[in-house]
Amino acid sequence: MMTLAAVLCCAMISTVFTACSNDSDDNPVTPPEPEKELAEYTIMYYGHGGGNREYYYLSKIGDFYHAGEEAYKHANVVVQYKFSTAENMKAQGGYDDNTCQEFGGKTARWIVDPSKSFQEQVYSRSNIYGADNADHTCADSLTNFINWAAKACPAKKYMLIVHDHGGGYMPNGDLPESGEANTRGLVYDDGRNNKHFTVKSFTRAIRQADVHIETLFMDACLMNCLEYQFELQDLCDYVIAPTYSKPSIDGAYRMLPKLLGQPSVNIEQALDDYCKACVASWDEAIQADETVPLYTDMTVTRTSAIAHLGEMLREFTDRLCDTYQNGTDAQRQSIDNCTASAVKVQLNQPNYDAIKYVKSIVNALPEVYGEAFNNQMKQAFNNCIVGQYFSKYLTTHNYMVDYSVLLGFQGAYSIAFWTTDQQTGAQIPYSMDIYTDNGEIYEFNLNPTDDPQYYSMEAAGGPFPWGSTLADTYEQLVFDRTVGWSRWLRLNNQHPNLFCPKDLNFELPMPVEERIQN
Repeated sequence: MMTLAAVLCCAMISTVFTACSNDSDDNPVTPPEPEKELAEYTIMYYGHGGGNREYYYLSKIGDFYHAGEEAYKHANVVVQYKFSTAENMKAQGGYDDNTCQEFGGKTARWIVDPSKSFQEQVYSRSNIYGADNADHTCADSLTNFINWAAKACPAKKYMLIVHDHGGGYMPNGDLPESGEANTRGLVYDDGRNNKHFTVKSFTRAIRQADVHIETLFMDACLMNCLEYQFELQDLCDYVIAPTYSKPSIDGAYRMLPKLLGQPSVNIEQALDDYCKACVASWDEAIQADETVPLYTDMTVTRTSAIAHLGEMLREFTDRLCDTYQNGTDAQRQSIDNCTASAVKVQLNQPNYDAIKYVKSIVNALPEVYGEAFNNQMKQAFNNCIVGQYFSKYLTTHNYMVDYSVLLGFQGAYSIAFWTTDQQTGAQIPYSMDIYTDNGEIYEFNLNPTDDPQYYSMEAAGGPFPWGSTLADTYEQLVFDRTVGWSRWLRLNNQHPNLFCPKDLNFELPMPVEERIQN
Protein backbone atom coordinates (compact mmCIF):
# COMPACT_ATOMS: atom_id res chain seq x y z
CA MET A 1 0.00 0.00 0.00
CA MET A 2 1.35 3.39 -0.91
CA THR A 3 0.34 6.74 0.47
CA LEU A 4 -0.78 8.84 -2.48
CA ALA A 5 -2.71 11.79 -1.04
CA ALA A 6 -5.15 13.75 -3.15
CA VAL A 7 -4.82 17.23 -5.02
CA LEU A 8 -5.73 17.74 -8.95
CA CYS A 9 -4.99 19.73 -12.13
CA CYS A 10 -5.64 18.88 -14.91
CA ALA A 11 7.24 18.74 -26.58
CA MET A 12 15.13 20.83 -31.99
CA ILE A 13 17.71 20.88 -35.57
CA SER A 14 18.37 21.29 -38.37
CA THR A 15 15.00 22.89 -38.94
CA VAL A 16 17.53 23.97 -40.73
CA PHE A 17 18.02 20.55 -41.94
CA THR A 18 21.64 21.04 -42.51
CA ALA A 19 22.94 22.80 -39.49
CA CYS A 20 25.94 24.02 -41.42
CA SER A 21 23.92 25.23 -44.41
CA ASN A 22 25.06 28.57 -45.84
CA ASP A 23 22.42 31.22 -45.32
CA SER A 24 23.63 33.24 -48.29
CA ASP A 25 23.03 30.24 -50.55
CA ASP A 26 19.73 29.01 -49.16
CA ASN A 27 18.03 32.27 -48.27
CA PRO A 28 19.97 35.41 -49.27
CA VAL A 29 20.00 38.21 -46.74
CA THR A 30 19.86 41.75 -48.05
CA PRO A 31 21.91 43.99 -45.76
CA PRO A 32 19.91 46.78 -44.19
CA GLU A 33 20.25 50.19 -45.74
CA PRO A 34 22.95 52.14 -43.87
CA GLU A 35 20.68 55.07 -43.14
CA LYS A 36 17.90 52.96 -41.68
CA GLU A 37 17.44 53.38 -37.92
CA LEU A 38 18.19 50.26 -35.92
CA ALA A 39 15.00 48.64 -34.67
CA GLU A 40 14.34 48.52 -30.95
CA TYR A 41 13.61 44.78 -31.04
CA THR A 42 13.63 41.83 -33.37
CA ILE A 43 11.21 39.12 -32.31
CA MET A 44 12.36 35.69 -33.49
CA TYR A 45 9.66 33.02 -33.71
CA TYR A 46 10.76 29.38 -33.98
CA GLY A 47 7.88 26.93 -34.10
CA HIS A 48 6.41 23.68 -35.34
CA GLY A 49 2.93 22.48 -36.19
CA GLY A 50 2.84 20.19 -33.24
CA GLY A 51 1.39 17.26 -35.15
CA ASN A 52 -2.15 18.04 -34.07
CA ARG A 53 -2.38 21.82 -33.66
CA GLU A 54 -1.51 23.19 -37.12
CA TYR A 55 -4.51 25.47 -37.50
CA TYR A 56 -4.18 27.00 -34.04
CA TYR A 57 -0.42 27.52 -34.25
CA LEU A 58 -0.63 29.13 -37.68
CA SER A 59 -3.43 31.34 -36.44
CA LYS A 60 -1.20 32.40 -33.59
CA ILE A 61 1.58 33.44 -36.00
CA GLY A 62 -1.09 35.20 -38.03
CA ASP A 63 -1.84 37.35 -35.02
CA PHE A 64 1.46 39.18 -35.62
CA TYR A 65 -0.18 40.64 -38.74
CA HIS A 66 -2.88 42.26 -36.62
CA ALA A 67 -0.37 44.52 -34.86
CA GLY A 68 -0.64 47.14 -37.63
CA GLU A 69 2.06 48.72 -39.78
CA GLU A 70 2.78 51.41 -37.19
CA ALA A 71 4.02 48.76 -34.73
CA TYR A 72 6.63 47.60 -37.25
CA LYS A 73 8.37 50.96 -37.57
CA HIS A 74 10.59 50.07 -34.61
CA ALA A 75 10.17 46.30 -34.29
CA ASN A 76 10.75 43.29 -36.56
CA VAL A 77 9.23 39.82 -36.49
CA VAL A 78 11.08 36.94 -38.13
CA VAL A 79 9.54 33.47 -38.43
CA GLN A 80 10.79 29.95 -38.96
CA TYR A 81 8.01 27.39 -38.92
CA LYS A 82 8.01 23.70 -39.73
CA PHE A 83 4.69 22.31 -40.93
CA SER A 84 3.43 19.02 -39.60
CA THR A 85 3.67 16.02 -41.89
CA ALA A 86 1.26 15.92 -44.83
CA GLU A 87 -0.56 13.05 -43.16
CA ASN A 88 -1.08 14.99 -39.94
CA MET A 89 -2.14 18.15 -41.76
CA LYS A 90 -4.75 16.16 -43.67
CA ALA A 91 -5.93 14.36 -40.55
CA GLN A 92 -6.51 17.67 -38.76
CA GLY A 93 -8.80 18.90 -41.52
CA GLY A 94 -9.07 22.36 -43.05
CA TYR A 95 -6.33 21.81 -45.63
CA ASP A 96 -6.83 20.56 -49.17
CA ASP A 97 -4.68 17.78 -50.59
CA ASN A 98 -2.51 20.18 -52.61
CA THR A 99 -1.64 22.26 -49.54
CA CYS A 100 -0.84 19.16 -47.50
CA GLN A 101 1.44 17.74 -50.18
CA GLU A 102 3.09 21.06 -51.00
CA PHE A 103 3.84 22.15 -47.43
CA GLY A 104 3.63 19.02 -45.26
CA GLY A 105 6.93 18.41 -43.48
CA LYS A 106 8.55 21.52 -45.01
CA THR A 107 9.98 24.54 -43.24
CA ALA A 108 9.18 28.14 -44.08
CA ARG A 109 11.33 31.12 -43.10
CA TRP A 110 10.35 34.74 -43.63
CA ILE A 111 10.37 38.29 -42.31
CA VAL A 112 6.88 39.49 -41.42
CA ASP A 113 5.76 42.22 -43.83
CA PRO A 114 2.75 44.02 -42.31
CA SER A 115 1.76 45.31 -45.75
CA LYS A 116 1.09 41.73 -46.82
CA SER A 117 -1.38 39.19 -45.51
CA PHE A 118 -0.39 36.22 -43.41
CA GLN A 119 -1.70 33.85 -46.10
CA GLU A 120 0.53 35.51 -48.71
CA GLN A 121 3.66 34.89 -46.67
CA VAL A 122 3.09 31.59 -44.90
CA TYR A 123 2.01 29.81 -48.10
CA SER A 124 4.64 31.42 -50.34
CA ARG A 125 6.82 28.85 -52.10
CA SER A 126 9.71 31.34 -52.08
CA ASN A 127 9.81 31.12 -48.28
CA ILE A 128 10.36 27.35 -48.17
CA TYR A 129 13.78 26.86 -46.66
CA GLY A 130 16.06 23.83 -46.63
CA ALA A 131 15.33 20.16 -47.20
CA ASP A 132 12.08 18.30 -46.74
CA ASN A 133 11.43 17.02 -43.22
CA ALA A 134 14.43 18.87 -41.81
CA ASP A 135 15.15 18.10 -38.17
CA HIS A 136 13.66 21.04 -36.28
CA THR A 137 14.92 19.95 -32.90
CA CYS A 138 18.72 20.03 -32.88
CA ALA A 139 20.81 22.81 -31.42
CA ASP A 140 22.56 23.91 -34.64
CA SER A 141 19.25 24.43 -36.40
CA LEU A 142 17.99 26.87 -33.81
CA THR A 143 21.38 28.61 -33.65
CA ASN A 144 21.37 28.92 -37.44
CA PHE A 145 17.98 30.61 -37.33
CA ILE A 146 18.94 33.04 -34.55
CA ASN A 147 22.08 34.09 -36.43
CA TRP A 148 20.19 34.48 -39.71
CA ALA A 149 17.45 36.52 -38.09
CA ALA A 150 19.93 38.85 -36.41
CA LYS A 151 21.70 39.47 -39.75
CA ALA A 152 18.47 39.93 -41.66
CA CYS A 153 16.85 42.17 -39.04
CA PRO A 154 19.47 43.64 -36.69
CA ALA A 155 18.08 45.35 -33.63
CA LYS A 156 19.10 46.78 -30.31
CA LYS A 157 17.63 43.79 -28.49
CA TYR A 158 16.18 40.36 -29.29
CA MET A 159 13.31 38.19 -28.12
CA LEU A 160 13.19 34.49 -29.00
CA ILE A 161 9.87 32.64 -29.00
CA VAL A 162 10.05 28.84 -29.12
CA HIS A 163 6.57 27.48 -29.77
CA ASP A 164 5.25 23.92 -29.86
CA HIS A 165 4.30 21.23 -27.39
CA GLY A 166 6.24 21.23 -24.14
CA GLY A 167 6.63 18.79 -21.31
CA GLY A 168 8.66 20.45 -18.60
CA TYR A 169 11.54 18.36 -17.28
CA MET A 170 11.81 14.64 -16.65
CA PRO A 171 15.07 12.67 -16.72
CA ASN A 172 13.71 10.16 -19.25
CA GLY A 173 13.06 13.09 -21.62
CA ASP A 174 16.63 14.33 -21.29
CA LEU A 175 18.40 11.44 -23.00
CA PRO A 176 21.47 11.88 -25.21
CA GLU A 177 20.65 13.87 -28.34
CA SER A 178 21.33 10.96 -30.66
CA GLY A 179 18.40 9.11 -29.18
CA GLU A 180 14.96 9.27 -30.82
CA ALA A 181 13.28 9.61 -27.45
CA ASN A 182 9.51 9.94 -27.48
CA THR A 183 9.22 11.36 -24.00
CA ARG A 184 9.01 14.75 -22.37
CA GLY A 185 10.97 17.70 -23.72
CA LEU A 186 10.49 20.89 -25.76
CA VAL A 187 9.28 20.99 -29.41
CA TYR A 188 8.14 17.65 -30.74
CA ASP A 189 8.97 17.08 -34.42
CA ASP A 190 6.21 14.81 -35.75
CA GLY A 191 8.23 14.11 -38.90
CA ARG A 192 11.05 12.76 -36.72
CA ASN A 193 9.20 10.39 -34.40
CA ASN A 194 8.56 13.27 -31.98
CA LYS A 195 12.26 13.93 -31.46
CA HIS A 196 12.66 16.98 -29.26
CA PHE A 197 15.12 19.37 -27.66
CA THR A 198 16.71 18.32 -24.41
CA VAL A 199 17.73 20.82 -21.75
CA LYS A 200 21.33 20.58 -22.92
CA SER A 201 20.66 20.85 -26.67
CA PHE A 202 18.27 23.76 -26.17
CA THR A 203 20.60 25.77 -23.98
CA ARG A 204 23.57 25.01 -26.23
CA ALA A 205 21.64 26.41 -29.20
CA ILE A 206 21.25 29.73 -27.41
CA ARG A 207 24.76 29.75 -25.97
CA GLN A 208 26.45 29.31 -29.35
CA ALA A 209 24.41 32.03 -31.10
CA ASP A 210 26.12 35.26 -32.23
CA VAL A 211 23.73 37.58 -30.39
CA HIS A 212 22.40 37.86 -26.85
CA ILE A 213 18.77 36.95 -26.36
CA GLU A 214 17.28 39.40 -23.90
CA THR A 215 13.91 37.65 -23.50
CA LEU A 216 13.27 33.97 -24.04
CA PHE A 217 9.61 33.00 -24.39
CA MET A 218 9.06 29.25 -24.05
CA ASP A 219 5.53 29.23 -25.46
CA ALA A 220 4.91 25.61 -24.57
CA CYS A 221 3.19 23.71 -21.80
CA LEU A 222 4.76 23.09 -18.40
CA MET A 223 8.07 24.87 -19.07
CA ASN A 224 8.21 27.12 -16.00
CA CYS A 225 10.28 24.64 -14.00
CA LEU A 226 13.35 25.18 -11.87
CA GLU A 227 15.33 22.70 -13.92
CA TYR A 228 15.06 24.96 -17.01
CA GLN A 229 15.22 28.30 -15.19
CA PHE A 230 18.60 27.52 -13.66
CA GLU A 231 19.97 26.26 -16.98
CA LEU A 232 18.94 29.52 -18.70
CA GLN A 233 19.96 32.03 -16.04
CA ASP A 234 23.21 33.11 -17.78
CA LEU A 235 21.80 32.97 -21.33
CA CYS A 236 19.06 35.60 -21.22
CA ASP A 237 17.71 38.35 -18.99
CA TYR A 238 14.08 37.24 -18.83
CA VAL A 239 12.19 34.00 -19.29
CA ILE A 240 8.47 33.81 -20.05
CA ALA A 241 6.86 30.41 -19.51
CA PRO A 242 3.70 28.71 -18.22
CA THR A 243 3.80 26.24 -15.35
CA TYR A 244 0.51 24.60 -16.25
CA SER A 245 -0.59 23.49 -19.71
CA LYS A 246 -1.63 26.23 -22.13
CA PRO A 247 -4.41 26.41 -24.70
CA SER A 248 -3.67 26.31 -28.43
CA ILE A 249 -5.69 29.47 -28.96
CA ASP A 250 -4.14 32.87 -28.41
CA GLY A 251 -4.90 36.48 -29.15
CA ALA A 252 -1.96 38.34 -27.66
CA TYR A 253 0.96 37.97 -30.11
CA ARG A 254 -0.18 41.17 -31.79
CA MET A 255 0.80 43.04 -28.64
CA LEU A 256 4.48 42.15 -28.83
CA PRO A 257 5.54 44.39 -31.76
CA LYS A 258 3.53 47.23 -30.25
CA LEU A 259 5.01 46.85 -26.79
CA LEU A 260 8.61 46.18 -27.80
CA GLY A 261 8.69 48.76 -30.60
CA GLN A 262 8.34 51.64 -28.20
CA PRO A 263 11.50 53.79 -27.83
CA SER A 264 13.12 53.36 -24.41
CA VAL A 265 10.59 50.68 -23.54
CA ASN A 266 10.36 49.56 -19.93
CA ILE A 267 10.88 45.89 -20.73
CA GLU A 268 9.68 44.57 -17.39
CA GLN A 269 6.45 46.52 -17.61
CA ALA A 270 6.00 45.43 -21.25
CA LEU A 271 6.45 41.75 -20.41
CA ASP A 272 4.13 42.08 -17.44
CA ASP A 273 1.48 43.70 -19.65
CA TYR A 274 1.86 40.96 -22.26
CA CYS A 275 1.46 38.10 -19.80
CA LYS A 276 -1.56 39.70 -18.19
CA ALA A 277 -3.23 40.14 -21.59
CA CYS A 278 -2.23 36.64 -22.69
CA VAL A 279 -3.90 34.90 -19.75
CA ALA A 280 -6.93 37.18 -19.96
CA SER A 281 -7.32 36.32 -23.66
CA TRP A 282 -7.69 32.64 -22.76
CA ASP A 283 -10.37 33.35 -20.21
CA GLU A 284 -12.17 35.51 -22.77
CA ALA A 285 -11.85 33.06 -25.67
CA ILE A 286 -13.17 30.18 -23.62
CA GLN A 287 -15.68 32.43 -21.84
CA ALA A 288 -14.33 31.11 -18.57
CA ASP A 289 -15.05 32.61 -15.20
CA GLU A 290 -14.22 31.53 -11.66
CA THR A 291 -16.49 28.47 -12.02
CA VAL A 292 -14.85 27.05 -15.18
CA PRO A 293 -11.81 24.86 -14.33
CA LEU A 294 -9.36 26.50 -16.73
CA TYR A 295 -5.75 25.84 -15.70
CA THR A 296 -3.73 28.55 -17.46
CA ASP A 297 -0.94 30.82 -16.28
CA MET A 298 2.13 32.76 -17.40
CA THR A 299 5.19 33.90 -15.44
CA VAL A 300 8.01 36.32 -16.31
CA THR A 301 11.27 35.51 -14.50
CA ARG A 302 14.15 37.91 -13.89
CA THR A 303 17.12 35.59 -14.39
CA SER A 304 19.57 37.80 -12.47
CA ALA A 305 17.76 36.77 -9.28
CA ILE A 306 18.01 33.02 -9.89
CA ALA A 307 21.48 32.73 -8.33
CA HIS A 308 20.28 34.01 -4.96
CA LEU A 309 17.23 31.74 -5.10
CA GLY A 310 19.68 28.89 -5.66
CA GLU A 311 21.61 29.83 -2.54
CA MET A 312 18.45 29.81 -0.47
CA LEU A 313 17.25 26.52 -1.94
CA ARG A 314 20.66 25.00 -1.23
CA GLU A 315 20.35 25.97 2.42
CA PHE A 316 16.78 24.68 2.49
CA THR A 317 17.82 21.32 1.02
CA ASP A 318 20.80 21.00 3.36
CA ARG A 319 18.59 21.43 6.40
CA LEU A 320 15.86 19.21 4.95
CA CYS A 321 18.21 16.29 4.32
CA ASP A 322 19.89 16.66 7.71
CA THR A 323 16.54 16.72 9.52
CA TYR A 324 15.20 13.74 7.61
CA GLN A 325 18.29 11.72 8.47
CA ASN A 326 19.07 12.94 11.98
CA GLY A 327 15.90 14.54 13.28
CA THR A 328 13.07 13.14 15.36
CA ASP A 329 10.35 10.78 14.22
CA ALA A 330 7.85 13.64 14.56
CA GLN A 331 9.93 15.83 12.25
CA ARG A 332 10.21 13.08 9.66
CA GLN A 333 6.47 12.56 9.85
CA SER A 334 5.88 16.28 9.29
CA ILE A 335 8.08 16.19 6.20
CA ASP A 336 6.30 13.08 4.90
CA ASN A 337 2.94 14.81 5.40
CA CYS A 338 4.13 17.75 3.28
CA THR A 339 5.32 15.39 0.53
CA ALA A 340 2.09 13.42 0.63
CA SER A 341 0.21 16.71 0.16
CA ALA A 342 2.47 18.36 -2.42
CA VAL A 343 0.64 20.28 -5.17
CA LYS A 344 1.00 18.31 -8.41
CA VAL A 345 0.99 20.35 -11.61
CA GLN A 346 -0.29 17.78 -14.11
CA LEU A 347 -1.89 14.39 -13.55
CA ASN A 348 0.58 12.19 -15.40
CA GLN A 349 3.80 14.01 -14.49
CA PRO A 350 6.01 13.91 -11.38
CA ASN A 351 6.40 17.71 -11.28
CA TYR A 352 5.12 19.66 -8.28
CA ASP A 353 4.75 23.26 -7.18
CA ALA A 354 8.26 23.94 -5.87
CA ILE A 355 7.62 27.05 -3.83
CA LYS A 356 4.51 25.78 -2.07
CA TYR A 357 6.35 22.58 -1.23
CA VAL A 358 9.26 24.53 0.23
CA LYS A 359 6.92 26.82 2.16
CA SER A 360 4.97 23.89 3.56
CA ILE A 361 8.11 22.29 4.99
CA VAL A 362 9.50 25.56 6.32
CA ASN A 363 6.18 26.24 8.07
CA ALA A 364 5.97 22.69 9.42
CA LEU A 365 9.48 22.85 10.93
CA PRO A 366 9.86 26.29 12.56
CA GLU A 367 12.49 24.90 14.89
CA VAL A 368 14.63 23.94 11.85
CA TYR A 369 14.17 27.01 9.67
CA GLY A 370 12.77 29.86 11.72
CA GLU A 371 11.09 33.12 10.76
CA ALA A 372 14.24 34.80 9.41
CA PHE A 373 14.90 32.00 6.93
CA ASN A 374 11.23 31.97 5.95
CA ASN A 375 11.34 35.69 5.12
CA GLN A 376 14.62 35.36 3.22
CA MET A 377 13.21 32.48 1.19
CA LYS A 378 10.11 34.48 0.28
CA GLN A 379 12.23 37.49 -0.69
CA ALA A 380 14.53 35.39 -2.87
CA PHE A 381 11.53 33.95 -4.68
CA ASN A 382 9.74 37.28 -5.05
CA ASN A 383 12.83 38.88 -6.57
CA CYS A 384 12.69 36.36 -9.42
CA ILE A 385 9.16 37.32 -10.42
CA VAL A 386 8.57 40.22 -12.82
CA GLY A 387 4.98 39.29 -13.59
CA GLN A 388 2.73 36.36 -12.87
CA TYR A 389 -0.88 35.83 -13.94
CA PHE A 390 -3.42 33.03 -13.63
CA SER A 391 -6.87 32.24 -14.98
CA LYS A 392 -9.87 33.43 -13.01
CA TYR A 393 -10.51 29.87 -11.87
CA LEU A 394 -7.00 29.34 -10.50
CA THR A 395 -6.99 32.70 -8.78
CA THR A 396 -10.39 32.19 -7.18
CA HIS A 397 -9.53 28.72 -5.87
CA ASN A 398 -5.97 29.56 -4.77
CA TYR A 399 -4.45 27.02 -7.14
CA MET A 400 -1.82 29.42 -8.44
CA VAL A 401 1.44 27.59 -9.07
CA ASP A 402 4.91 29.03 -9.10
CA TYR A 403 7.89 27.07 -10.37
CA SER A 404 7.59 23.32 -10.70
CA VAL A 405 10.24 20.81 -9.65
CA LEU A 406 10.72 17.06 -9.96
CA LEU A 407 9.64 15.19 -6.85
CA GLY A 408 10.11 11.48 -6.23
CA PHE A 409 11.13 8.93 -3.66
CA GLN A 410 14.20 6.77 -3.04
CA GLY A 411 15.83 8.10 -6.22
CA ALA A 412 12.80 7.16 -8.33
CA TYR A 413 9.88 9.08 -9.82
CA SER A 414 6.57 7.90 -11.21
CA ILE A 415 4.37 8.56 -14.22
CA ALA A 416 0.69 7.77 -13.70
CA PHE A 417 -1.91 6.75 -16.28
CA TRP A 418 -5.54 7.79 -15.92
CA THR A 419 -9.02 6.93 -17.06
CA THR A 420 -12.44 8.50 -16.60
CA ASP A 421 -14.81 7.11 -14.01
CA GLN A 422 -18.02 6.41 -15.94
CA GLN A 423 -20.24 7.18 -12.96
CA THR A 424 -18.65 10.35 -11.59
CA GLY A 425 -16.71 11.64 -14.60
CA ALA A 426 -13.64 12.00 -12.39
CA GLN A 427 -10.16 11.09 -13.56
CA ILE A 428 -8.84 8.06 -11.69
CA PRO A 429 -5.41 6.42 -11.89
CA TYR A 430 -5.24 2.82 -13.07
CA SER A 431 -1.50 2.18 -13.58
CA MET A 432 1.89 3.65 -12.88
CA ASP A 433 5.40 3.40 -14.30
CA ILE A 434 8.21 3.94 -11.82
CA TYR A 435 11.56 5.14 -13.18
CA THR A 436 14.42 4.18 -10.88
CA ASP A 437 17.69 6.03 -10.48
CA ASN A 438 19.68 3.17 -12.04
CA GLY A 439 17.77 3.35 -15.34
CA GLU A 440 15.01 0.77 -14.89
CA ILE A 441 11.24 1.04 -15.36
CA TYR A 442 8.76 -1.00 -13.33
CA GLU A 443 5.06 -1.21 -14.18
CA PHE A 444 2.32 -1.36 -11.56
CA ASN A 445 -1.45 -1.58 -11.54
CA LEU A 446 -3.18 0.80 -9.11
CA ASN A 447 -6.24 -0.40 -7.22
CA PRO A 448 -8.53 1.86 -5.15
CA THR A 449 -9.08 1.22 -1.47
CA ASP A 450 -11.82 2.29 0.93
CA ASP A 451 -9.93 5.56 1.49
CA PRO A 452 -9.83 7.67 -1.71
CA GLN A 453 -6.45 9.04 -0.66
CA TYR A 454 -4.84 5.60 -0.82
CA TYR A 455 -4.16 3.14 -3.63
CA SER A 456 -2.67 -0.31 -3.49
CA MET A 457 0.03 -1.28 -5.98
CA GLU A 458 0.26 -4.54 -7.89
CA ALA A 459 3.38 -5.43 -9.89
CA ALA A 460 2.60 -5.69 -13.63
CA GLY A 461 5.95 -5.79 -15.47
CA GLY A 462 9.60 -4.86 -15.65
CA PRO A 463 12.29 -4.05 -15.24
CA PHE A 464 12.75 -2.35 -18.63
CA PRO A 465 15.48 0.21 -19.45
CA TRP A 466 14.55 3.88 -19.77
CA GLY A 467 17.80 4.80 -21.48
CA SER A 468 19.87 6.59 -18.86
CA THR A 469 20.25 7.12 -15.12
CA LEU A 470 19.51 9.86 -12.63
CA ALA A 471 23.24 10.52 -12.30
CA ASP A 472 23.65 11.00 -16.07
CA THR A 473 20.60 13.24 -16.47
CA TYR A 474 19.31 15.07 -13.41
CA GLU A 475 22.63 15.34 -11.62
CA GLN A 476 24.14 17.04 -14.69
CA LEU A 477 21.75 19.99 -14.40
CA VAL A 478 22.87 23.40 -13.20
CA PHE A 479 19.94 23.28 -10.80
CA ASP A 480 21.06 20.09 -9.14
CA ARG A 481 24.71 21.12 -9.02
CA THR A 482 23.64 24.36 -7.35
CA VAL A 483 20.95 23.08 -5.00
CA GLY A 484 21.73 19.38 -4.65
CA TRP A 485 18.08 18.47 -5.08
CA SER A 486 18.90 14.90 -6.13
CA ARG A 487 20.05 14.29 -2.56
CA TRP A 488 16.46 14.79 -1.45
CA LEU A 489 15.08 12.73 -4.34
CA ARG A 490 17.22 9.81 -3.17
CA LEU A 491 16.63 10.29 0.56
CA ASN A 492 12.86 10.84 0.64
CA ASN A 493 10.83 7.71 1.43
CA GLN A 494 7.32 9.15 0.97
CA HIS A 495 5.68 8.88 -2.45
CA PRO A 496 4.37 12.37 -3.32
CA ASN A 497 0.71 13.14 -3.87
CA LEU A 498 -0.72 11.59 -7.04
CA PHE A 499 -3.48 14.07 -7.77
CA CYS A 500 -3.82 17.68 -8.91
CA PRO A 501 -5.44 20.65 -7.11
CA LYS A 502 -9.04 20.48 -8.31
CA ASP A 503 -9.43 17.00 -6.75
CA LEU A 504 -8.03 18.25 -3.47
CA ASN A 505 -10.21 16.87 -0.66
CA PHE A 506 -7.95 17.34 2.33
CA GLU A 507 -6.19 20.26 3.95
CA LEU A 508 -2.68 21.09 2.86
CA PRO A 509 -0.17 21.42 5.69
CA MET A 510 -0.02 25.17 4.93
CA PRO A 511 -2.41 27.71 3.43
CA VAL A 512 -2.24 27.74 -0.37
CA GLU A 513 -1.79 31.48 -0.49
CA GLU A 514 -1.10 34.00 -3.19
CA ARG A 515 2.53 35.02 -3.62
CA ILE A 516 3.56 37.78 -1.23
CA GLN A 517 4.50 40.88 -3.19
CA ASN A 518 7.61 42.95 -2.48
